[in-house]
Parts: sequence; structure tokens; C-alpha cells
Amino acid sequence: MLRRLRRLCRHYGSEPQYILASATIANPGELARLLTGMEVKVIEENGAPHSGRHFLFLNPDTSSAQVASRIFVRALQYGLATICFTQARKLTELLHLWAIRSAPELKRRISSYRAGFLPEERREIEQQLSSGAMLGVISTSALEMGIDIGGLDVCLLLGYPGTMVTAWQRSGRVGRLDRDSLVILLAQPDALDQYFMKYPEEFFSRGIEAAILDPDNPYVVRSHLTCAAQELPLRLTRETIYDIPALQDSILELEKQHHLLRSAVGDSWYARSRYPQKEVNIRGMGESYAIFKSGTKRAIGSIDGHRALKECHPGAIYLHKATSYLVERLDLERRNIWVSEVEPQYFTRILTDKETEILEVHDSRTLANFTVSTGRLKVTERILSYEKRRLQGQELIGVLPLELPPQIFETVGMWVEVSDPIKNTIQQSGAHFMGGIHALEHAMISMFPLFALADRYDIGGIAHALHPQVGRAAVFIYDGYPGGVGLAVRAYEQAESLLRKTRELIAACPCEDGCPSCIHSPKCGSGNKPLDKAAALQVTELMLDMESMGPPPTAVAAPVELVEIVEAPSLVPLEVNLPWGQTYQVAWLDLETQFSAEEVGGWSKCRLMKVSVLVLDKSREALSEVFLESDLDRLFQQLQAADLVVGFNIKRFDYQVLQPYTSLDLQSLPTLDILEEVHRILGFRLSLGHLAEKTLGVGKTGDGLQALKLYQEGRMSELISYCRHDVQITRQLFEFGVNQGHLIYQHRQGALVRVPVDWSQGKLFEGSGKEAGKEQMVKGQKG
Repeated sequence: MLRRLRRLCRHYGSEPQYILASATIANPGELARLLTGMEVKVIEENGAPHSGRHFLFLNPDTSSAQVASRIFVRALQYGLATICFTQARKLTELLHLWAIRSAPELKRRISSYRAGFLPEERREIEQQLSSGAMLGVISTSALEMGIDIGGLDVCLLLGYPGTMVTAWQRSGRVGRLDRDSLVILLAQPDALDQYFMKYPEEFFSRGIEAAILDPDNPYVVRSHLTCAAQELPLRLTRETIYDIPALQDSILELEKQHHLLRSAVGDSWYARSRYPQKEVNIRGMGESYAIFKSGTKRAIGSIDGHRALKECHPGAIYLHKATSYLVERLDLERRNIWVSEVEPQYFTRILTDKETEILEVHDSRTLANFTVSTGRLKVTERILSYEKRRLQGQELIGVLPLELPPQIFETVGMWVEVSDPIKNTIQQSGAHFMGGIHALEHAMISMFPLFALADRYDIGGIAHALHPQVGRAAVFIYDGYPGGVGLAVRAYEQAESLLRKTRELIAACPCEDGCPSCIHSPKCGSGNKPLDKAAALQVTELMLDMESMGPPPTAVAAPVELVEIVEAPSLVPLEVNLPWGQTYQVAWLDLETQFSAEEVGGWSKCRLMKVSVLVLDKSREALSEVFLESDLDRLFQQLQAADLVVGFNIKRFDYQVLQPYTSLDLQSLPTLDILEEVHRILGFRLSLGHLAEKTLGVGKTGDGLQALKLYQEGRMSELISYCRHDVQITRQLFEFGVNQGHLIYQHRQGALVRVPVDWSQGKLFEGSGKEAGKEQMVKGQKG
């Protein structure tokens, strides 16, 4: 967004100064340069006044969430303005629900706050907090920074937030007035939480993490390229901010998806959509889903595409402002979710299956007794089923299957290879090897936030006992967002340190078989099965310190495929023939009517308009054929004999007018409707005259009302000439599209822009009888 802003400012002759502020970033200069693309000056002196801040670390024996709810209510009852931070939306809503049930008198003075609320709901909560009308709020990271919510007294952290940056951001919400404040870290049975309970001095002595940013993430860049093209065309030679040659792959992909349209001369790109900004979610990845209450048209919230299938699948319990809803329907096509209000005694949790494919190896090296690599991955995650568990005690009630499309995305990952000698040693000891590397994956992810600005929900992982591409066992850690944001690269750089920290965690945990403090994961898709703590510790120690085995084989980096940047082709002269014209019979038609739409009661009744004249052009014949109302039977025979019928608005108009004259289902004919194709690509309709003028340099000779007048006045030769002209330009548009791969229209910004079309032989005639006959002939020749 900052790049887009600079681009617009520069276009209009402005070079504004940028001021960026943060109290909790270890690398402000580097981050500012990555964000803006400019050189910056860092001012590091801190003169901000603040009152005394007290810290309390609690490690409860019972449910941390239940204890947090009680502390939250007690602080409010003492009149202390309190904010409670949680790590998940569902937990935020659960705490809100429990607080209201235990202290109903506080219902109007507390609220939950998270992404997915409607904007007006968020603004109202912020205003009430700032004014003091609201005394307490339970929030996700949405209220960490950037919003002035007045003076608060107590900050309750339900679990270590994952990074020191986040911990200080959240604790910084209190103590802004002239009185002391309290920060409570309430530990959950999580590896990092328990780490700080054992070593509290680490919390205060650790430096804050460096912010990791990949400004060239292709998924993020592509969505903003479309917005940038709508704001100002992307020009090959005059672009000042974006490196067009370096972005050629992204631009070509956006062209293929019809989000960008190339200019007629091929040196600029324009946005197809009038407002592509509406489709870009700056709070998450993927397109946003709207959540509606069943039986109404009122949206109660939204959820980004990255979470929708996991949290709002059919049967899921969705919580919103202390109200429970059952998800009844998930409309993937329209991106809508329908819910109904319920009072369940259970919550839901999905079970998934994942697999990874290595698309490209970027780097590889050998450390101690293992090989670590980084590269581009394709991750496929399938949601198999979901569990119902009781709210109290989390007892399993049942498991129900789900049928949802797999979530597939490309990202950047790192992987450590576990050599066969290590695997054999573990198996010979009687330990569960798969359970060991699965536990190792969980523990590595839980310790990774010690090395980068991330939490375990930003990264994913998977363990393979035998990965087909690696050729041996491997543990993968990858960025949880399409394209990657740089986290996996950081894990690759710190692989040995990360493995040593992971080994310390597993060895120091007093549990016997593994627990949430060491190897269990709250987001494991297989329900934390199988896990083997002893095997995980043994694998880690062998990888770090078993020289007698010798180093594992060094991985060979796959060759990096070089992409050739091809200059955009210039327009070539029109070819007025078809490459397969002798193989297939193509027919083009257009008709005029006896009555207007107004005379028959509207366009929906065009079947009553009756044919005045129809012109048919065929690819194997030089002359057009004219049909009047009296000889349409002959027309239908010729249409049935054609391999393809082409027209402009033929399905919605011409066929509707013709259908009363025949029992043949005209919609079943192999038909290409040029208007339908253009509408599918652009999202809006263009006239035949506009496309003909901009693509062919030839305009229409009149319009439908003029044609109707010619018929009513009996000027049939002029009417036939008018209709024949429309058929000819329809044919020439089709031939142009076949040979050039696009049509041309005038963009709303004034430029001539390409409408990409794929009218190749395979697309138009795939599966046709003639194509099948040709295959049989080839088989016969081979025989």
C-alpha cells in the first residue's frame, strides 16, 4: 500500500515525507526501508513518561482460561479498567461468555473485540472504552496498537503472546496515566509459557525480535498490482515504482486470470475490475467470507478465506460477542456463511491431513549430523472431519466427517533431513520413529518464536517418515501464508540453534510421555497422534551430536529455472482465415425481428418478437445465405450440421426468438456466444459496435430500432444488407480472436485494452464427434 501511495504521489509531482513509529521493533531502520523503499533516519531516544508497572506471573494447576475469566471479573468488580488478551478468536468469545455468566451485572460494561467484527461494532467498542462507558474488553491482537482506548489499569495476558514484541505491545496498553498498572502473565500448558515460568528472568532480559518482511511476496504483490493498475496503468517503459520486468511472471499470471488486461499495443496493463481494492483483504490472506444470520440479510461479521473452512465449516460452533451460532451452510461460490443462534454445551475442532511437495530448492547445507534446506513448497491440506468436545472437561462426544475442497497454496519452507542410520537406531531401540519426528516438529514450531517475530499460528509444519522427493525422513516448517513472509528463511538460518533450543525444551519438561508444555500442539490436525517424547529427544540428540555415524548425504540443490522475459508483442495484421477452417464447419448468424421489445412486453418475452430476416455465414462457403420466416426449417437443418455456431448475444436473444419455430432445443447446439465470453472475462457487457470499432476499425451501420423501421417500411434489401454486415463483423471478430488470442475494447481510462480469449481448436471442439472420429482414424492407421 505504501508503494501504491508513493506511485500516485510521484505521478502528481509530490514527494511526501514518511514518518514511521514503533516502540517495540528491534530493526526499525531495516523494516522502514523495506516498507517504503526509501532511505530513512532512525531516532531511537525514548522520552515517554510512564508510571510504575508491576508484573505477576501465574502458573495455575487448573484451566488457565477459567482462571483468566475469574481474574478479569474480579478486577472489574474492584473498578479497575481491564484488558485481557487471548491467542485465538474462539477463546476470546469463550472468555466473554463465561464472564457474563458469572457476573451478569457487568454485561453492558464488557465486550469482546477481534477481527471479523463489523467496522461499526469495532468503532463503537473503541469509543466506549475511551470514554469510560465500557470498563473491560477481551481481545485478540486487534487491540494491541494503533488505537487510543484511554487509561487502563490491568493487562491480563492469557498465555505468552508468542514474541517479546507482542508482549510489550500488549502490556503497553496500561499505565498510560499517572497511576501504577498491573500486567499478569497467566501461563497455559504451552511450551513457551512454561519456559518463561521456569526462567522468568528470560522474559525481562530477552531483546525484542527483528521484524521479518518479504516485500516481494508474489501473492500479496499480485493483489496490489491489480489495484495499482486501476489507479494508474502499469507501463512497461514509464513505470517509476514497480520493476515490471522482474514482475513479469506475476503480470502474466494476472493476465491469464483476466485481472489485468494488456493494452492493444502491448506496452501497458489495466485493471479489469472497476474497484479491485474491494477484493483485497489487508487483515488476512484470501478472499473474505460474510457471515449472515439465517433467515435475514443482516451480516453479523466476516472471516478471511484462510480461516473460513477451518472455523466456519458446516456443523461448526461460531462465537460472536458471547453468542453461540451453529454454522448451517457454507457457500463457497458466493463466499457466504449462514448461521443460527444456539446454546450448545460443546465446541468443535477440525481434523486435517497435510502433504508437501518441493517445487524448488533455494539453498541447502550440512550442520552437525543433519542436512537442512530451504525452498518453495506446495502445501495441500485436507479437512477430513471435526470433533465435538464438551465445554467442561473437553470430553470427546463424537467425530463427524466433512467434505470440503482441499486448501492448496505455495509458500516458502525449510526442512531438516533425518538420515537412515538415525531412523534405524530409533526403530531398533523400540521407540516410535514417526511419533518422535512428529513430536520434534511440534516442539520446533513452539520454540521458533524465540528466534523471529512470529507465533506458532504464523507457521505450519509436517513430518514425513519417508518423503518421496527427499528420499528419507524429513521435518518441514513453512510460512503459514501463501508466498511466505520470510519466517521459514529465518528458521533455515537459525536451524542448529533452533534444534538445540528444542532439545533443551524436551529434556527439561518433567512429564513422562509428553504434554502441552513440550510436544503437544493446540493446532495439530491429527489430534496429537502419534507422539513419542523419548524418540523425539533421541532423534534430536543424534542429529546434533553423533559424529560416529558420519555426516548424512549432502542434498543437491535443484537447478533454478530461469524465466525468459519476453517483450510484449506489437499488434499484427488481421488474418481473415481459420487455421482449422477445412476441418470444421463453423456457422455465424444474426437475425432481425418483426416487433420491438416494447411491443411484446419486454426483453423477457423476446420469443414473441418473430423473425423478419436471418443471415447465415458458413466457413466453407463464400456467400451468405438469407432466410425469411417462411423457410426457417432449412436453417435448423444447417445449424444441426454445423460443428460450431457463433453469434453475439445469440443464447439470450437469437435462440429465444427462434425457439418457437422448432422442436429442436437450440441451447443444446455447440455454440459460442461472443457477448457471453466477454462478459465472463470482464464482468460487464460490451456492444457489438464497440468491439467491432475498437478491434476491427469497422462500425455498425445502424441499430435494432433502425432495422425494425426498415422492416415496417418494407425495405427488405436494405434490411438484409444491414443484417449481413452484422454477421460479417461477428465473423471477423471471431477470426481475430482465434488468430490473435484477444479482442480489443476501450478501457474506462481511455486506452485500448485487450480482452484475452482462448478460442483454440482444443477448447472449441474438445469432445466433439469429429474430434473423436479423427482419433479413431489415427488409431486405425497405427494398427
